[in-house]
Amino acid sequence: MSVTRFDTIVLGLGAMGSAAVYHLARRGKRVLGIDRFSPPHALGSSHGDTRITRVAIGEGAQYTPLAMRSHELWRELERESGASLLTSCGGLIISSAAKSSITHVEGFFANTVAAAEQYGIAHEILDAGEIRQRFPQFSVADDEAGYFEPSAGFLRPEECIRAHLRMAQAHG
Repeated sequence: MSVTRFDTIVLGLGAMGSAAVYHLARRGKRVLGIDRFSPPHALGSSHGDTRITRVAIGEGAQYTPLAMRSHELWRELERESGASLLTSCGGLIISSAAKSSITHVEGFFANTVAAAEQYGIAHEILDAGEIRQRFPQFSVADDEAGYFEPSAGFLRPEECIRAHLRMAQAHG
């Protein structure tokens, strides 16, 4: 009986596992990916039509270079696979000076702006009137402001998993 050997075995082929399998195979490693179900599937956290993505990270500026690199990697995978994975349609964050935070992160809005400025990310700061004019679907209070990032958008998680796994197989 012959024994098959692998450099790496990845358990779980959702967003993270499929990416790991792909990037290892791309580097010439012998990789085995194992999932309890046939990916992509709706039995984990990597299912559904879309996930938002942005590059200025209000949860911590230290994550911004990782987010910037992830957008580069998505574009590389799109070119290699021919799949449409990342749509950059812009992202709008609306906050009020009266609110201490809009999420679990204190100062999220200010942190996002600071990260964008620190890393040279194209963005616009909009006052309430500008938000109403450009985005009439939102009813904003006079004290609210907006952060608009043109490179933000959404990923198609199930398509990302399919592309990662297909290209991992293509790399051996």
